[in-house]
Amino acid sequence: MDRPFNILFLAVAQTILWAGLYYLFPALFARWELNLGFSKTAIASAFTSAIIISSLLAPFVGNLIDKGHGQKILIGSSILGAAGLIVLSFSSEFWIFFLTWSVIGIALSGCLYEPCFAYVTKVRGTKAKDAIIFITLIAGFAGTVSFPVANIFADLINWQASARLFAFVILLFVVPILFISTKNEDKHSVNLKPLSDKFANYKLRNDLIRPEFISLFFSFLILALAHGMVITHIFPLLIERNIPNATQLLITALIGPSQVVGRIIMIILQKQNYSINIISTLTFILKIVASMFLLYANNNIYLLILFVIFQGSGAGMTSITRAVVTANIIGYERFGSVSGAMAVGFIGGSALSPILGAQIWEWSGYDSMLKIVSILLTMGFISFIIALKIDQNSKRL
Repeated sequence: MDRPFNILFLAVAQTILWAGLYYLFPALFARWELNLGFSKTAIASAFTSAIIISSLLAPFVGNLIDKGHGQKILIGSSILGAAGLIVLSFSSEFWIFFLTWSVIGIALSGCLYEPCFAYVTKVRGTKAKDAIIFITLIAGFAGTVSFPVANIFADLINWQASARLFAFVILLFVVPILFISTKNEDKHSVNLKPLSDKFANYKLRNDLIRPEFISLFFSFLILALAHGMVITHIFPLLIERNIPNATQLLITALIGPSQVVGRIIMIILQKQNYSINIISTLTFILKIVASMFLLYANNNIYLLILFVIFQGSGAGMTSITRAVVTANIIGYERFGSVSGAMAVGFIGGSALSPILGAQIWEWSGYDSMLKIVSILLTMGFISFIIALKIDQNSKRL
């Protein structure tokens, strides 16, 4: 891999940004419910607003990255996210809590995987895949960092201290390494240009109406929706089943390493000449099996560990396969714009997941939620197969 230190810096930055701006929410969910007195649905709605805002801004952010503003987007969004965490730590009323997460949502649109991968693809072109895999291997430990660190500081001091800690780490460490890495990457950018007149007057809507795009869009939306429903409610779910605190922390801390395991498995499968399409279908199977393990686990520690391994592995593969499959099927030209449009569904699914999971819990409990998750994943799996078949048929013509 060319310029490995640049990618290492991006990977470390992604790890901390995911830990502090995304996984902090499920890590502190139960504490907000207890300490602030907000309902599950109310708390979930705040995060939902953040993710919705992020998804709506994704195409705009992708277009800016296509135009060469990747460095400004990544750094500016990180600073905004850190500022949001500081304000969040002073929240005592729900309207402040909600509004702060909406601001953090703006930051999420410009500093997590979507903009980072769009930027890497912009500057590295067809050589971006190895860099993306490396970034996700390291950033897979974000959950491992966030859940224990956030809860340890919350126990020692309070949850506000956890939010401020991540804010200061982002400002004092992440922002400088982002500046260094993106400055060096920009010097070596391949600056992908339209390869023919076909792309001279490119219109995004032409890609949005392609059947393969629509099928991919739906399948990725389902993956995000199902994953988000499980992950954002994992602490309340385990508490409801009277799982001991130490076991709760163990299960949630294993999510990150399990993602890394999934990515390592993916690398091994690729070396055995399994295509990215086959590996992508595996992500759906892993997620379906994981939801079944969690549904029937109750207090069984072994089934809970199997759940987190399958769930994390599927999520770990998805973060890579989603970008690579999209580029392979739709194309590398204007990848930022296409990826941003695709992210509306994926991030939108993440946005709906907390509040949908909370509503299902209020109606009939978490067992019903897990059954619905399994059904949704099966639908997403079918949609993904349809996208692959359409692409295969179009390339034969």
